[in-house]
Amino acid sequence: MPSKRVIMRLEVVPGTPEALARVVDEFGSTNVSVVSRLLLWLMNQSDVTQACVLGLYPGGAPPDILKIILEQMKVEAGKKDHKNGAKR
Repeated sequence: MPSKRVIMRLEVVPGTPEALARVVDEFGSTNVSVVSRLLLWLMNQSDVTQACVLGLYPGGAPPDILKIILEQMKVEAGKKDHKNGAKR
């Protein structure tokens, strides 16, 4: 059964389409797949990571928050690897 798709229009700042085109060309993907995967990745992150990526910390994210985010990502990656039987 095919998955349902939702089409969304996005407003981006100048220069974004060109930067996206470079990524798409480099990895041989499509605009839709790159943006879709990035959004899916963001929605699956913790609130802290989402806030950091969205620039919600005044003056930039404090270094200790960045360390916490990296540690959370390591733990989550380890859980996924363990679940899938992979070793690091």
